[in-house]
Amino acid sequence: MSKPELIKKSGWAFIAGAFAFITILSGSDPIAIPGSVVSAILLAVGMSGLRTAYSERAGSFGRSMLLLGMLGPILWIIVIASMAITVTETQVTEGLWVLIFVGPAISLLGLTLFGLAALRSKPMSRLNGLPVLAGIWYPATYILFSVYDISHKGAFPDQYLPALVFMAVIQFLALCILGFVLINDSPKELATA
Repeated sequence: MSKPELIKKSGWAFIAGAFAFITILSGSDPIAIPGSVVSAILLAVGMSGLRTAYSERAGSFGRSMLLLGMLGPILWIIVIASMAITVTETQVTEGLWVLIFVGPAISLLGLTLFGLAALRSKPMSRLNGLPVLAGIWYPATYILFSVYDISHKGAFPDQYLPALVFMAVIQFLALCILGFVLINDSPKELATA
């Protein structure tokens, strides 16, 4: 696959990943868990195109953070496998179930950290702050929610649900916009290839 094709397809992967990500809000584990898995994989594919398009200008830190985002699903599998071996059912019901949804958080943390590097190095022709905006919401919310959930023995913080939904919608929209930016930038890569 050529570089412009990879960049364009990764843009579509970001958009599809955003739609898979939003299933986390379904409130139904049979929908949310597979959606989380698919989202993490599609976001990793999206980051591979982002890395292909901008890594030369993003610097070593930016490249490394995109690699972290791309490896998110693999790290997630390691977490889930180690949970299956070491964690008891009681620990899962008392809060460790949140680790089931860590996959997109790892990938989006990599995107956020790349975005911070992009603010400094300006690898994109425009919207260099977009990767931070597209990445920060879920990891920040996930960390806060996980700490709350684990410290309260698995109790869901219903009072924060509207804020969680709002943050997920912002995440969804920003990921879609980032996907469209990559799709739009792919012809420019074709011209330079």
